[in-house]
Parts: sequence; structure tokens; C-alpha cells
Amino acid sequence: MPTALLFVPKNPIKPPLQAGNGGAMQQNKVKIKTSNAQKKENRAGYFFIAPYLLFFTVFTGIPFLMAIGMSFLNIKYITKLDNLKFVGFKNFVKIFTNKEILDSLWRTFGYALVYVPLIMILGFALAVVLNKGVYAKNALRATVFMPYVSNIVAVAVIFKVLLGSNSPIIQQLQSWGFEPPLLLQDLKLALPTTAVIAVWKGLGLNMVVYLGALQGVPAELLEAAQIDGATKWERIRHVVFPMVSPTTFFLLISSIIGSLQNFTIIQALTEGGPGQATTVMSVNIVRTAFMKYDTSLASAMALVMFVIVMIITLIQWYGQKKWVNY
Repeated sequence: MPTALLFVPKNPIKPPLQAGNGGAMQQNKVKIKTSNAQKKENRAGYFFIAPYLLFFTVFTGIPFLMAIGMSFLNIKYITKLDNLKFVGFKNFVKIFTNKEILDSLWRTFGYALVYVPLIMILGFALAVVLNKGVYAKNALRATVFMPYVSNIVAVAVIFKVLLGSNSPIIQQLQSWGFEPPLLLQDLKLALPTTAVIAVWKGLGLNMVVYLGALQGVPAELLEAAQIDGATKWERIRHVVFPMVSPTTFFLLISSIIGSLQNFTIIQALTEGGPGQATTVMSVNIVRTAFMKYDTSLASAMALVMFVIVMIITLIQWYGQKKWVNY
């Protein structure tokens, strides 16, 4: 018999483990190692988000649940617990039958119709301009962003001085024979004026977010469009805007929500006046809760606003599939 057939290596190569006890044990060991690493990473993540979850639960989650419960009761700020009773949807019916509340709701939508388009368009336009080689572009970016980090009450005081009857600008124009309107005291102009001031205050954030998105647009696409003869406007419309559409979607949702949560800027500028010209829903909720002491009605109004925001967000969420490119 040939000697080659009798040769047996001392350390033969072991075949791969087949499906059996040995292979299962080795696979289980790998899974355990991966699982332990994942658990360790998860614990670290929970540790970092724990402070936020705690504060969110205490200051947002629990008050939200309390507002839901109070909206179905007859709680007044000075009501004794013995007088509490369940009133069902009475508070919600009152919202949609009370002219004052409905008017404040329509003013809220009017405010949003001015605020959202302005801050979206101007934020994108400034980002496009300041994204390229502009003289002192860093200083200009800082100038636009500075109002966003400024104290909103200080901003309101400045604009009340600039637009008030004792404003040096108004007095100078009057000395020249002009009679400029007092924007914050005019029944028709007060609401859009507050919206424009709010746009000036928050414009920097939209610009910075758009700047980050624009810097991620591939230069090759813009060069290819330019070689094909596309004008600058056509490159922005057909290349840049589709590429930053996820950012536009994010800013659109946040801007709409911000326009409906407009209490601070209006309270600081006009306190809901003149008359009821700038009494939007958020101002009306605070007045109902802390001036009329109708806590249950104020809770119901807040829940109505929550539902409106959720509906608008869901409509955008499903609609973004048609125009957002990921």
C-alpha cells in the first residue's frame, strides 16, 4: 500500500462546527458577549437621559395628565375639593360656543400665517447668501443669530420704545409732516407686527440650521447643473432645495409649533392689547386660568391646542413623503 495513504497529520485541521451542541455553545458565547456590551451601552445611555426624563416627567408629563383630568371637572382656582364634580365635555362645548375664545383661536392662526412663511423663507434666503463667499460673512452670521440668544423681555422693551408714541423715530417723522402709524397700538397692525418681531427674534436659528444643511449639499451636483446650463435660481430650486428638504420639514414643524406657543413675546410686547387685537389662544389660556380662575376651562383650551398641533404635525408627517428627499 502506498505510504501516502498511511500518512496522518499530527494536528489535523478541524472542520467547521456543524449544527449541534458544540456549534450552538460557541454561537451562544458570541451572543452573550454582544448582549453584554449592548446592555452596558444601554445603561450608559439611560444614565445620560435620566435627568431629562425626570424633569420632563415632573414638569411636563404629570401636569399634562392632570390637565386632562381637570378638563372634565369644574375646578376653579378657589374651588374647595368638596365642590368638585364631573361635568363631562361641558368645558369643550363652551370653547366652541364662546365667541371670545373662538376669536382668540382665529387670531392664533392669523399669527401663524404671518410667522411661519416669513421665518422659513428668510431663514433659507439668508443661509443661501451667507453660505458662500460674502464679505465678513462670519460677522453677519453672528449678527443674525444674536437676537435668538437675547432675552425676549429685553427685546420687547426695545421694540416698545422704538415703536411707541415717544419713539425718537416717530417724533422725527412727525416733525417732517408724516403721521406714521403706531404699530403696536393699531388694532389691525398690532398682531402682524408682533409676528414680525418674533420672526426677527427667532430667525437666527433657522438660518444656522439651514447653513448646516447647505454645507452638506454635494458640490458635484451643483457643478453638473451649472455645466448643463442651469441658472443660479434653477440650481437652488432643482438641486439645493430638494437636498435640504429634510431640514425644511424639521424647521416647518418646529416653526408651526413655535407660532402656536407665542405667549411670551405677545405678553411682553402688548399684553394682549390694544383691546383684544393680540389676545391669541395662549394669552387667553393664561388669563382664564390665573385671572378668571377657571382652571378646568383653561385646561380644556390647552388640550384643544394640543390636539390642533398634533393634527397639523400628523398631516405634515404623512405629506412629507411626497416632497422630502432622504
